Amino acid sequence: MPLKITDTTKNARIAFNNISAQDDATPEQVNAALENFVTAVSAEKWNQVLAEHEELKDVSDNSILQARGIHVLTAKETQFYNEAEKAGGFDKDLVWPETILERVFEDIQADRPLLKIINFAPSSAKTKIIRGRRKGVAVWGPLHKDLEGQLDAEFGASEFTQLALTAFFLISNDTLDLGPRWVDRFVRLCLQEAIAEAWEKVIIAGDGDDKPIGLLKDLDGSVTLGVYPDKASAGTLTFADSATMVKELAGVMTRAAKYKYKINKEDAGTDEYRKVNGKLYLIVNPVNYYEIVARVTTQNANGAFVTNLPFISQDRIIESLDVPANKLIAFVEGEYDASQSRAEKVYVYKETFAMKRATLYAVDLLGNGRPANNDAAQVYDIAIPTDVVGG
Repeated sequence: MPLKITDTTKNARIAFNNISAQDDATPEQVNAALENFVTAVSAEKWNQVLAEHEELKDVSDNSILQARGIHVLTAKETQFYNEAEKAGGFDKDLVWPETILERVFEDIQADRPLLKIINFAPSSAKTKIIRGRRKGVAVWGPLHKDLEGQLDAEFGASEFTQLALTAFFLISNDTLDLGPRWVDRFVRLCLQEAIAEAWEKVIIAGDGDDKPIGLLKDLDGSVTLGVYPDKASAGTLTFADSATMVKELAGVMTRAAKYKYKINKEDAGTDEYRKVNGKLYLIVNPVNYYEIVARVTTQNANGAFVTNLPFISQDRIIESLDVPANKLIAFVEGEYDASQSRAEKVYVYKETFAMKRATLYAVDLLGNGRPANNDAAQVYDIAIPTDVVGG
């Protein structure tokens, strides 16, 4: 079931992000914004779970419940939630089953188009990515002739240290009374919200300073105090008319088909080529999404509206609030390496507010990510003529 974001949750998230990004924000201001955000998420998910519980409480068919996101729990998961109910919350000594966080990530990737096209792998404290370049080739020759060539390769490893990702969720005593499957549903919904938001933001715009590196950043640029610079624009897309769109998007596809392959940072790299048909995604701000779709939508003879973009289908256009307005990221599917660990620690977050019938928890995970190469994504400017779209 797709995650639903209410205006209250959205506004609380924006306020928290804005305040936490301010260098002069006080701990009290940050905690107050965090309280508002977590409370909004909790209230939204609580109402959703209550409605689902009321609708499905008499349903015993696991296939129906599973289809609605109410998972069949493993024995360890059931025991874990039963112990939490007896304890009145998640004690710091309770060991969280790995499958809970694994399922959270599965649900996130199913619901979020951007995260679905990212390569996530399990992680440890340090992760190595091994890349190799083939030097030799297979050699044709007469039968029984001495070997004249051999396959050889040189390898390089890039290593990055895992970073901490802390997600918060608020759980009330009333939630615990619903039973293991419904507590699981509530916890997963809350964690999905927090984790998905954090990952989407850095995959797009992470600057590399104690956070992953985003698609907007230039891996070959000058790094200042750990911060990677923005990519220079690869050009301007106008979507002005049919002929122009064919030419512009053919250029985007052509540019994506060539990339510089490096096995490590010291490697000068070699020019390589890849097939990008069906693998290229356009990631844009929502304000530009319908501008683009409007340019390629027509009404057929049967009265149905049909959307047809040259070379790229409409489902390959992804909306992201983290892409600046009037910018477009052309991203090759799978060309972003990311890692995510299970919960390293779950604890009561005492630095902020206390409620009589609810407790705020923090979940520490490990993760990191970066584009597989500097040509995994190109950034374009959008300049759609206003005389056609929007008057």
